[in-house]
Amino acid sequence: MIQPIQLPESWYEATATRRPLPALREVLTCDVCVIGGGLAGLTTALELGKAGKSVVLLEASRVACGASGRNGGFVSNGFARGISDIAARVGMDAAKALYALSREGTEYVRAMVAAHDPRIEMGSGLRVCVRYQDGGGLHQYADHLRETYDEVVEVHDVEATRRIVASPRYFDSISFPSAFHIHPLRYALLLQMLCVAQGVRVYENSAALRVEEEGTVHVVQCELGKVTAQHVVYCVSATDRRLHAATGRAVLPVATYIAVTEPLEQDVIRTGEALADTRRAGDYYRLIDGGRILWGGRISTRKRPPSQLAAVMRSDMLSTFPNLGQPHMDYAWAGSMGYAIHKMPLIGQGTDGHWFATAFGGHGLNTTAMAGLLIARAIVARDDAWRRFSSFEPRRVYGPWGQLGVQGSYWWMQAKDHFDEARKTAIHR
Repeated sequence: MIQPIQLPESWYEATATRRPLPALREVLTCDVCVIGGGLAGLTTALELGKAGKSVVLLEASRVACGASGRNGGFVSNGFARGISDIAARVGMDAAKALYALSREGTEYVRAMVAAHDPRIEMGSGLRVCVRYQDGGGLHQYADHLRETYDEVVEVHDVEATRRIVASPRYFDSISFPSAFHIHPLRYALLLQMLCVAQGVRVYENSAALRVEEEGTVHVVQCELGKVTAQHVVYCVSATDRRLHAATGRAVLPVATYIAVTEPLEQDVIRTGEALADTRRAGDYYRLIDGGRILWGGRISTRKRPPSQLAAVMRSDMLSTFPNLGQPHMDYAWAGSMGYAIHKMPLIGQGTDGHWFATAFGGHGLNTTAMAGLLIARAIVARDDAWRRFSSFEPRRVYGPWGQLGVQGSYWWMQAKDHFDEARKTAIHR
């Protein structure tokens, strides 16, 4: 008998209302079977349902119980990989097209929230702060985004930045007015509700055990039922690396951590924007309901979070904002994100009828929406815009060796950040 998985507590879980869904216990036939009930899977299923396709969505645990319901909640244009690096690899025209697709993902989330539940949005704008004087590099970057990618950005000097985020660690900052931040679990549950309203059959606690071929169709076998479909879409990220071999061996499960303070009366964060810094291994945070601070950061390949996670995250927060005192951390949790070695999402088609959309760690929530749109359009209308990601195909990460490499890379990034910060701050004193 299938046993429901107990969800670790987070502030998101504590402030969202779930409606339990049944497990699959029958034999079904449909046009498309979507495996994975995170944001990418939900968006794909919803768009397919809206286009008239019969869809079954299978979630091994609970909808958005993984990274989709446990992340920082940032929605902004672009990718985890820097746009200049992307352009160097695929060319300027292709980079512009990719950036436009990422913007479409941002606007999709914005439109869905505005149309169905504006309370899901928790603030507008994104500000990224520099922890040393960068000699004009931020202005050059902003000019490049404006001129090449038509991005609206604003650069603020040290004085203006510290009026908004009162930290001695910060110097200049760059803001993105088109970005915003949301309650990601409430958004996922909205997508779930809309899927059901469109006739998508959504099943929880229904792990796909294997996918087999029977003539021209695919059979997805679960413990107590199965689904026969013309198309199968794998949206499992880091939660299942065995079901779809090509992406499973190309996704690194990487943990990041988030903590939420008690309600505070503070005067160091004076903006409703989402906030982050420019370090290679930086922090990200924002004000949420009740004056709480949601603080995220760190990268690890460890399966278990630090034993004193709340204290660790508070220490990180106080290193940036020492005037906060010693606030109690009411919540602290880990999230396992899926990363590809080239720091781009994996979106594409395998053999006939097999599609994948995964590796969204580090990108923000725009790419999950973008991927769902691309896969749905490919299946419904044979639109080939998904091929823009063919330059970033799944690359093997070699299991534990890849994880060791990521952990070593993170430690190196931390050391480089500390060195650059100390050196460049000293130079400008």
